[in-house]
Amino acid sequence: MRTWRVGTISMGISLVGLGLVLLVSQISDMNLTMILLSWWPLLFMILGTEILFYIYFSRKESSFVKYDILSILFVGLLGTTGIVLILLTSSGLLDQVRAAVNSEEKTVNLPGFNQKAGKGIQRVVLDTGSYPLTIESGKDEEVSVFGTYGERVMEDDDSLLNNAEDYLLVERNGDTLYISFKDLPSQNGLLDSGTRNLKATLIIPAELAVEIDGQSTDLVLKPRKLLNDWSVKDSGNLSVVLQDNSDIKIDARGVEELEGPESGWKMTEVKKGTSDEGIVKKNGIFNNGDGKHTLTVTDTFNVNVQYPD
Repeated sequence: MRTWRVGTISMGISLVGLGLVLLVSQISDMNLTMILLSWWPLLFMILGTEILFYIYFSRKESSFVKYDILSILFVGLLGTTGIVLILLTSSGLLDQVRAAVNSEEKTVNLPGFNQKAGKGIQRVVLDTGSYPLTIESGKDEEVSVFGTYGERVMEDDDSLLNNAEDYLLVERNGDTLYISFKDLPSQNGLLDSGTRNLKATLIIPAELAVEIDGQSTDLVLKPRKLLNDWSVKDSGNLSVVLQDNSDIKIDARGVEELEGPESGWKMTEVKKGTSDEGIVKKNGIFNNGDGKHTLTVTDTFNVNVQYPD
C-alpha cells in the first residue's frame, strides 16, 4: 500500500518560492513587503491543490492518505503572516512602522517672528504657553522671537513648523499687544512624532509695560535697563538675570523660595489659606540701583536673581 503525505510538496514549493522572493528582492532592490502581500495567497492554492490531487488518486489506487501536520502548519504560518501583513497595511500601521524606522531626530531653527510694536502700543500681555521661555527687553521697537526646537521627522514628511503662525498668536487691541504661544502640533501614530525641547527667546521693546502669565512654566527674564514696569504671575522657576547697571526693583509676593546674592532680599514670611496649608509663602523686595521701575512677581514657586558671569 502506498502512503501519500499531504503537505510535504506544499512545504517544499513554499520554501522554494520564499527563497526566490528573497533572492529577487535582494537583487532588484524591490519592496519585500509588497512581494509577500501579492505572493502569499498562492500558498493556500498550492496546499489545496495537493490535497485534492491526492484524494482524487487515492480512489484509483490502493493508497493511504496521511497528512504531514508539520508541513501544513508551516504553510499555514506563512499564509497567516500574509494575512497579518494585509491587515496591517489596510489599517496604515505598516506604513507608520516603516516611516518610524526611517525617521530621524533633529534640532531645527524655530520660524522667526519680527514685527514692529506699532504706534500707540503701550503694553504687552504675554501667555507663555507650556514651554520654557526666555524674555528680554530690547532697544529696538520690534517684537522678535527666535530659537530652536527638536522634532522627529518621518520619511518624506515636511517640518511640523513652517511659519510663525504655527506656534504664535499675535493680536492688537487698542493700546495692547497680545502674544500667546500655542501648543505645538504633533502627529498621532504608532510612534510619537512631534515637536519637543523648544528653546525660544522673546524680545520686547524696553519702553513697553509687560504682563506675563507664566502657566506654571520655567521662565528666564533679562530685563536689562527697563523703561517701564513688568509683572509675572503663576510661573514655575523664575530666573531674573540683572546687569550691574540695571535700575530695577523686584517685588515678590506669595513665593515659596527666594534666591540670589546674599543680603539682596528683604523678606517677610506669610502663611496662606487652607488650600496651601503647611506651605510658607514669602514676600520679598530686591533692589538693584534706585529701583525706578518694578518687576512684580506673584504666585511663583521660585525666584532666583542672578548676575551674568
